[in-house]
Amino acid sequence: MKTLIAYSSTLGCTEQCASRLKADLGNGVEMFRISRRRRINLQDYDTVIIGGSIHAGIIQRSVRHFCETNLKVLLQKQVGLFVCCMDPEADENEMIQKAFPEKLVENALASGFFGGELNIKKMNLLQKIMTRKAARLQKEPEIDFQKILEFARILQEA
Repeated sequence: MKTLIAYSSTLGCTEQCASRLKADLGNGVEMFRISRRRRINLQDYDTVIIGGSIHAGIIQRSVRHFCETNLKVLLQKQVGLFVCCMDPEADENEMIQKAFPEKLVENALASGFFGGELNIKKMNLLQKIMTRKAARLQKEPEIDFQKILEFARILQEA
């Protein structure tokens, strides 16, 4: 079984989660960064996992476009969907529903919310200011590696 993890990462958190997921899934897994705008033949894969990060309530435009453009092919594949977000109080199901096309969500074998992480070094000035203000109001976000492992287990059992 050949698996593709297609993702977009703004500050590196989603890429880190995708890498961890790749390691948890084992051999036969390739990663593809959607935002690099290269073409990929999805017909070469049995399973396609799509992930992105949520900023201000929405997923990256490149992830949404990738899903909409390839929807017919994706509906013929085993699909997993995941999001990364720094809001630990956010509703996982609601985020998945808003981030991906409805038919794709219905067809997905697994969906996951992997948490988030601050990477100050990669932020621009405005992002740093907004993050510092928000950080005073809530606890420090973190990636939930246990959820990534559980997501991988669900896909392997399918």
